[in-house]
Amino acid sequence: MNFGRYVKDKINYILSFIVYGLIIIFFLYAMEISKDIIIIVISISFIFAFTGFIISFYNKNKTFKNINNIIDKLDEKYLISEIINKPKREEKLAYYNILKKANKSMIENVTDIKNHQKEYKEYIESWVHEIKIPITSAKLLCENNKNDITNKIDEEVEEINNYVEQVLFYARLEQVSNDFMIKEINLQNVVKNVILRNKKIMIQNNMKVDIENINCICYSDEKWLEFILNQIIINSIKYKKLNNSTIWISVEQDKDNVKLKIRDNGLGIKKSELGRIFDKGFTGSNGRNHKRSTGIGLYLCKRLCTELGMKIFADSNEGEYTEIVILIPRVLSYKILR
Repeated sequence: MNFGRYVKDKINYILSFIVYGLIIIFFLYAMEISKDIIIIVISISFIFAFTGFIISFYNKNKTFKNINNIIDKLDEKYLISEIINKPKREEKLAYYNILKKANKSMIENVTDIKNHQKEYKEYIESWVHEIKIPITSAKLLCENNKNDITNKIDEEVEEINNYVEQVLFYARLEQVSNDFMIKEINLQNVVKNVILRNKKIMIQNNMKVDIENINCICYSDEKWLEFILNQIIINSIKYKKLNNSTIWISVEQDKDNVKLKIRDNGLGIKKSELGRIFDKGFTGSNGRNHKRSTGIGLYLCKRLCTELGMKIFADSNEGEYTEIVILIPRVLSYKILR
């Protein structure tokens, strides 16, 4: 609370006091009271008025500071009216009641929105599980009737499957902490599962994988980590070169983290775009020029890494390579389990 603005707000009160003082002076002077007594009376009145003014400012400033401290500690700040004490003065009580009504309406709206979001999320999850059935059936049909056409269909169906998976993970994004299970995992098994999943499409695209010794232990959620790695591998396949396309997967370790590196010799990313590739909806020139892209995959990777206590970085040189680095904790900590 600013004292200068408080004085400005109380200017009518100050002017009224000045007028009151002038009337008292005129009245005392008319009664032929000595100047010394007039000065004493006016001085005493001024001291009392000024003291009351300062005390009023101090009390109000203290009240607002307490309210601000309470708000700063609240995650849901619209609940402030449920926390602050009910005032006794009539003017403050009127403002308090208005605030209570406004917050009651806000809480009802927030509750409605949360319920709608929950219903929508449940519907999306149900839809994903239902759509997985015909996707799996289509893949089995392609597997049992192999030819050039069914191989191409299988490739398109797998792309549909990846988009469906994105939808599922995106729907669960806000409640990630309720869904993941942090435990000790072997990174080699996670990487092999992702490579095996994409084996067919990599063969169809004449893409090689060079995996160094990645047999190491770290702490993460296996399902979510596989999803993150799958999004990165899909991007490497999507933006590959026509010839000699290769993905290199390797690790470096220190006492705290496993540094997982996924590098490809694909189209690369412009330096001007590199800092935005984890932004929601950003597709870049590669996404616009080659294949339609949602701009969601790497955004999900970034969000999930943050939730899982991991970090993700990207480096690239256009026309030469792209390298994604993920820092995965080697030790279990409270930050990861939060």
